[in-house]
Amino acid sequence: MFKTARYILTLFFVGTVIFAQAQTDTTLTQEVEVTKAYKPTLSDANKLNSMPTIDETEHQKPTFKYNINSKPVFSTFSVNPLKAAIVETSQDQDNGYGLVRAGLGTTFRPYGEVFFNNQNSKNSLFGIHAMHLSSFDDIELEGGNKVDAPFMKNEVDLFVKHLFRDNVLSVNLDFKHDAFNYYGYPLTAVPDPLLEDDQNINYFDTKQSFAKGGINIGLKNPTAEYDDPTVGFDFTYHYFGTKTDQREHYANFVLNVQQPMVTGVGLLEGGVLYAKTSYNRLPTDSINIDGSQIILHAKPAWFIGNETANITLGVNTWFIMVSDEDTEAKISPNVRANWAPVPELINLYAGIDGDHISNYYSKIAYENPFVDPVHDVMNSFQKFRFYGGFDGKLSKKTNFKISAEYAMIDNQPFYYLSEALYFDPAYNPAPSIVDNTFKVLYDNIDRLKLNVEVFHASSDKVDLTASVNYYNYKLDEQEEAWNLPKWDANLNIGYKVSEQLSLSADIFLMGERKALIIEYPGDPRQFSALVPIYKSNNLDTAFDLNVKGNYQITNQFSVFAQLNNFGFQKYQRWFGYPVQSFNMMAGISYSF
Repeated sequence: MFKTARYILTLFFVGTVIFAQAQTDTTLTQEVEVTKAYKPTLSDANKLNSMPTIDETEHQKPTFKYNINSKPVFSTFSVNPLKAAIVETSQDQDNGYGLVRAGLGTTFRPYGEVFFNNQNSKNSLFGIHAMHLSSFDDIELEGGNKVDAPFMKNEVDLFVKHLFRDNVLSVNLDFKHDAFNYYGYPLTAVPDPLLEDDQNINYFDTKQSFAKGGINIGLKNPTAEYDDPTVGFDFTYHYFGTKTDQREHYANFVLNVQQPMVTGVGLLEGGVLYAKTSYNRLPTDSINIDGSQIILHAKPAWFIGNETANITLGVNTWFIMVSDEDTEAKISPNVRANWAPVPELINLYAGIDGDHISNYYSKIAYENPFVDPVHDVMNSFQKFRFYGGFDGKLSKKTNFKISAEYAMIDNQPFYYLSEALYFDPAYNPAPSIVDNTFKVLYDNIDRLKLNVEVFHASSDKVDLTASVNYYNYKLDEQEEAWNLPKWDANLNIGYKVSEQLSLSADIFLMGERKALIIEYPGDPRQFSALVPIYKSNNLDTAFDLNVKGNYQITNQFSVFAQLNNFGFQKYQRWFGYPVQSFNMMAGISYSF
């Protein structure tokens, strides 16, 4: 641990020295675009969130990430997730200082959001963002029970960006709070024991909340060319806590160096990740158990070539120290080739790499908020990822990307529900009860992914973003890749009807999935009798349509309306947890 601390201090010292040296010149010599916090953008068309999110007006989207989505590869148009471009009307356009939005939806859904940024300084930008969204709706489960399914989401963000020389120093402070119920139950009516007041059999109808506050400090040169010497760093720290009394400290420091050599360019990414979680093994325990991990990584590489044709040769290494486990070292290749036969029109790329995936507590909690709060998920290791494809422009207004990848992953976590008999003298015969929080099992998985993405912008009137993914899975032990779809797709269309009226629609599709219940039919008091039975269940295709409209009354005032889940489908984002069906929201915006 002493050596680890010395590594951390050394990396931090290097970043501090670099920052101090960069401060010697505070004149902005090149134009760098810093996007304002409140500038309206199209929604992230490929991100499927597990918690309700807001983009102009709220719409819920399903989530099935499972953390095996590969990192986007660098290219002229590699966008995964695919984000629509912002159509600029004028570089000199004054967008004011901020925006205030307030609205109310059906099922008593209050919403408020404030954006403010100030860039009076030539070299600095300061901004604040705050948001509240909540809902107090009931949801009917598949078994017929109508249950309370409220949620609340609060966010506060503060950022400062300072430009000097060609570098941007950014400092972000953020806090978010999410509250919800464990309201779900799969397939059948909720058993009577779970409907009793103050039942403690499982988490059914129990309130949960997540609170997370942190800071991010980064230094980078966004104008650097591929052969310019640059040094940058990124430091993130957050504290995370839950209503069920789990706590987490997380810190991650990454240093990036790019240095031209006699032949080619030397690249180095190095850093350290630290995560410590404190929790009670059972809700009734008074003894805290701590788990921690320290991961050091170094990714040296050598870049040869130019902007038209180049190759990167490197290696990725990790040194992993996890409490109660043996220290490990991991290594994977890092090779990538790019060729642009027609520069700025088409780019071909191919490569092989790998990744170590740290499944720290809050990452899993946000990925699947209905996981058992007392979870300690193993890390995953992507040994190899073979990828390739091409992207470019079909026309001045249309970009595209076609790609394929094959990934080999060890210890991939999968979520399932467990079922067992509940023995109590008050109930005869003993009812069979399914836990409504997910547990975790692991398997090694090979995954093939095929992807097509298109973005089209027709002047300032119409823009379209589309993405389609196909997946194929091969597992060592499990019969299915539980909860993972065979395909997914999304489409975003924006249309400016007039100078005052704009419309947009988001369509999200997720293919059928298999969900797992592991039943233990014996007496849980006799462990030898607990022979598990694996029961596979189908989750239907998820379809979500959201339609938004905005009407500009004056330069400052506008009104908006949104129809959420216009497909009237109560699809299950997680097994036993249907989303709210059709709902509406309307409100007013004021810019200043």
